[in-house]
Amino acid sequence: MNKKTKSFIELARINRPAGIMLLFLPCLFGIFLALKNSDNFSGHKLFGLLFLFGLGSVLMRSAGCVINDIFDRKFDAQVARTKRRPLPSGRVSTLEAVTFLMFLLILGALILLQFNFYVQLSGLVALALVALYPLMKRITFYPQIFLGITFNYGILMADLAINEKVAESTVALFAACVIWTLIYDTIYAFQDIDDDLKIGVKSSAIKFAKSPRTILASLALSMLALFFYVGFLQEFSWRFYAIILAAFFYECFLVLSCNYSDSSYCLRAFKANILVGFLMLVAIICG
Repeated sequence: MNKKTKSFIELARINRPAGIMLLFLPCLFGIFLALKNSDNFSGHKLFGLLFLFGLGSVLMRSAGCVINDIFDRKFDAQVARTKRRPLPSGRVSTLEAVTFLMFLLILGALILLQFNFYVQLSGLVALALVALYPLMKRITFYPQIFLGITFNYGILMADLAINEKVAESTVALFAACVIWTLIYDTIYAFQDIDDDLKIGVKSSAIKFAKSPRTILASLALSMLALFFYVGFLQEFSWRFYAIILAAFFYECFLVLSCNYSDSSYCLRAFKANILVGFLMLVAIICG
């Protein structure tokens, strides 16, 4: 693999699949929840849907990373963790990054065209969210909430793809997952809190810095309440509640045991949320 190809892989974060999984898992939540409200969805269609949402997650996460790095290239050059990224380090030019972004968006559009009109329309909203997210850290201390809306939008799109409408349980699931993203991305943001304060970038980590464990554990409790509401609306069995409780307690363990002043601890806790997500998925499937 030549250096330029490696640089583009790094620019799209293909070499860091945790973000892809955290984007794809909510799509799976939405798909399997929507299937429970559908009477005529075949296994063949399900595999096609899983493939399209999986590929779409890779493409849109990659596009989001490129957009983020284009906007933040000057900020990234001042942050220890990001200054070696392809754009701030000069390994990829801004023109090359924009060209690569166009390529990713064209592929994403081809994926979107495989769905019904409702999904196509919602896909345009999703693209707007992806484009606007990098600007949020400049204007609000809660860009993590906006990221949660963006990262979990696939839940709504999955219901539109299967049932051509959005059920109340889907909205409740979406809200629960927005809170989940706020939790894990706040933990992630603690890695850069000193640099963010120095250069004037905002984050929920800065806002929650005085008592992160109390605030994030409280958010986890709110997330649990919303998941229970999903279970109530769907009339899920006890298995759903038992597995969701396991996900909740593991999330609380990550929140309470994390050393927020140590970036390596924060990164491990962030990545461990993939397991939290898998538990949530199993709960929905077994419900």
